[in-house]
Amino acid sequence: MKKLVTAVLALLFATVLIPVSAQPTWAWHYHDDCIVFSVAFNNNGDLGLGFGYYAIILNKNGERLLRAPVRGFAYSAALSDSDTLIIGTDGNWVQFFEPGKGLTAEYKTGDVVWAVDISPDGRYAVAGSGDGNVYFFENQKLKWKHDTGAFVWTVDLFGDKVLAGNDNGDLVALGLDGSELFSKHFDGQVRNVYGSKDMIVALILSSDESWSEVVALDWSGNELWGKHFDGKVMKIGFDGENVAVAGALDRIVLLDKNGNEVYSVPFFLEAFDVDTARGYTIVAGGDDALFIGPDGNVLWDYYPNETVERVAISKDARYLAVTHRVHGKEMCEGTVDFAILGGTSNPVETTTEKTGKRGLGNPLVAGGIILAVLIAGLFAWREMRE
Repeated sequence: MKKLVTAVLALLFATVLIPVSAQPTWAWHYHDDCIVFSVAFNNNGDLGLGFGYYAIILNKNGERLLRAPVRGFAYSAALSDSDTLIIGTDGNWVQFFEPGKGLTAEYKTGDVVWAVDISPDGRYAVAGSGDGNVYFFENQKLKWKHDTGAFVWTVDLFGDKVLAGNDNGDLVALGLDGSELFSKHFDGQVRNVYGSKDMIVALILSSDESWSEVVALDWSGNELWGKHFDGKVMKIGFDGENVAVAGALDRIVLLDKNGNEVYSVPFFLEAFDVDTARGYTIVAGGDDALFIGPDGNVLWDYYPNETVERVAISKDARYLAVTHRVHGKEMCEGTVDFAILGGTSNPVETTTEKTGKRGLGNPLVAGGIILAVLIAGLFAWREMRE
């Protein structure tokens, strides 16, 4: 009987401890006024943030490198490896910031700037505006703009190519000189577009939001595959190999580069942000954030007891960021939680401003530990009776 108890306990504790060891470890938290509208990692693990009316850069150690005012809410952000931050605002501005310098350049468009991107070296940048134009910058100076004819929802800068998608269902691929490589029309809005060496991946949302499609194209505009979803997909994430799909679907879906489903994980909240890297996926909905492994196992389920706004994962899948805001406060306040996959550091507060208490426990793991203790007690009681 003792051997049976020992074996059962070993199995239970192994089952419980596997998710714990795979969990991200909190490294630091940053708290500030307003809420986070946009967040982006660079390849070094630094974070660029559109934090309300401010552009903020935090390095991977939690040090604040920049906090500068922007012209309107910072709806979109992208960060180069040299920490040049490009911000797009609802005030119709494209703005560039650098640590130690603050605002270094800006350009006003004809409407809200919903999407921006920047090359890793910071030389090139692109922005998409509600005025229908794609704006291309070299060394923070406007070089050209391309009129797509409708509100631009999404842009992506990959190598020497620019991608953009608009409200009329047009996906446009451009060269760095502004020349059009191809244009593809879809029956719906092009909400997200991403490029990789092998393909282009786009999210198409129907005008009545009753269905969505994820499509893949080659760099000549030929369709490679398509995946249809009943319901509204809010966003897709793409790491060059896998596509994470999230929205009002009651599940999170990961597709491989051939459009095959890798996994489908139940998620009964409306997911409004998702990111993926090396098969790891992080998703936000309501007051919950899930971190899912490449095999579809939920490694981490985080309830900050506040509305989760944005999530991001670094390209090497080492760093995670979750942003959330306080429920029911007239004064906007937001927090960034930064985690390291497999890290060991203790969380620290990096702001000198207001701080708040946050629950960092994982209820799934806690439940598993309680279950293990209860079962161990049951076996011990049976052994005593025998």
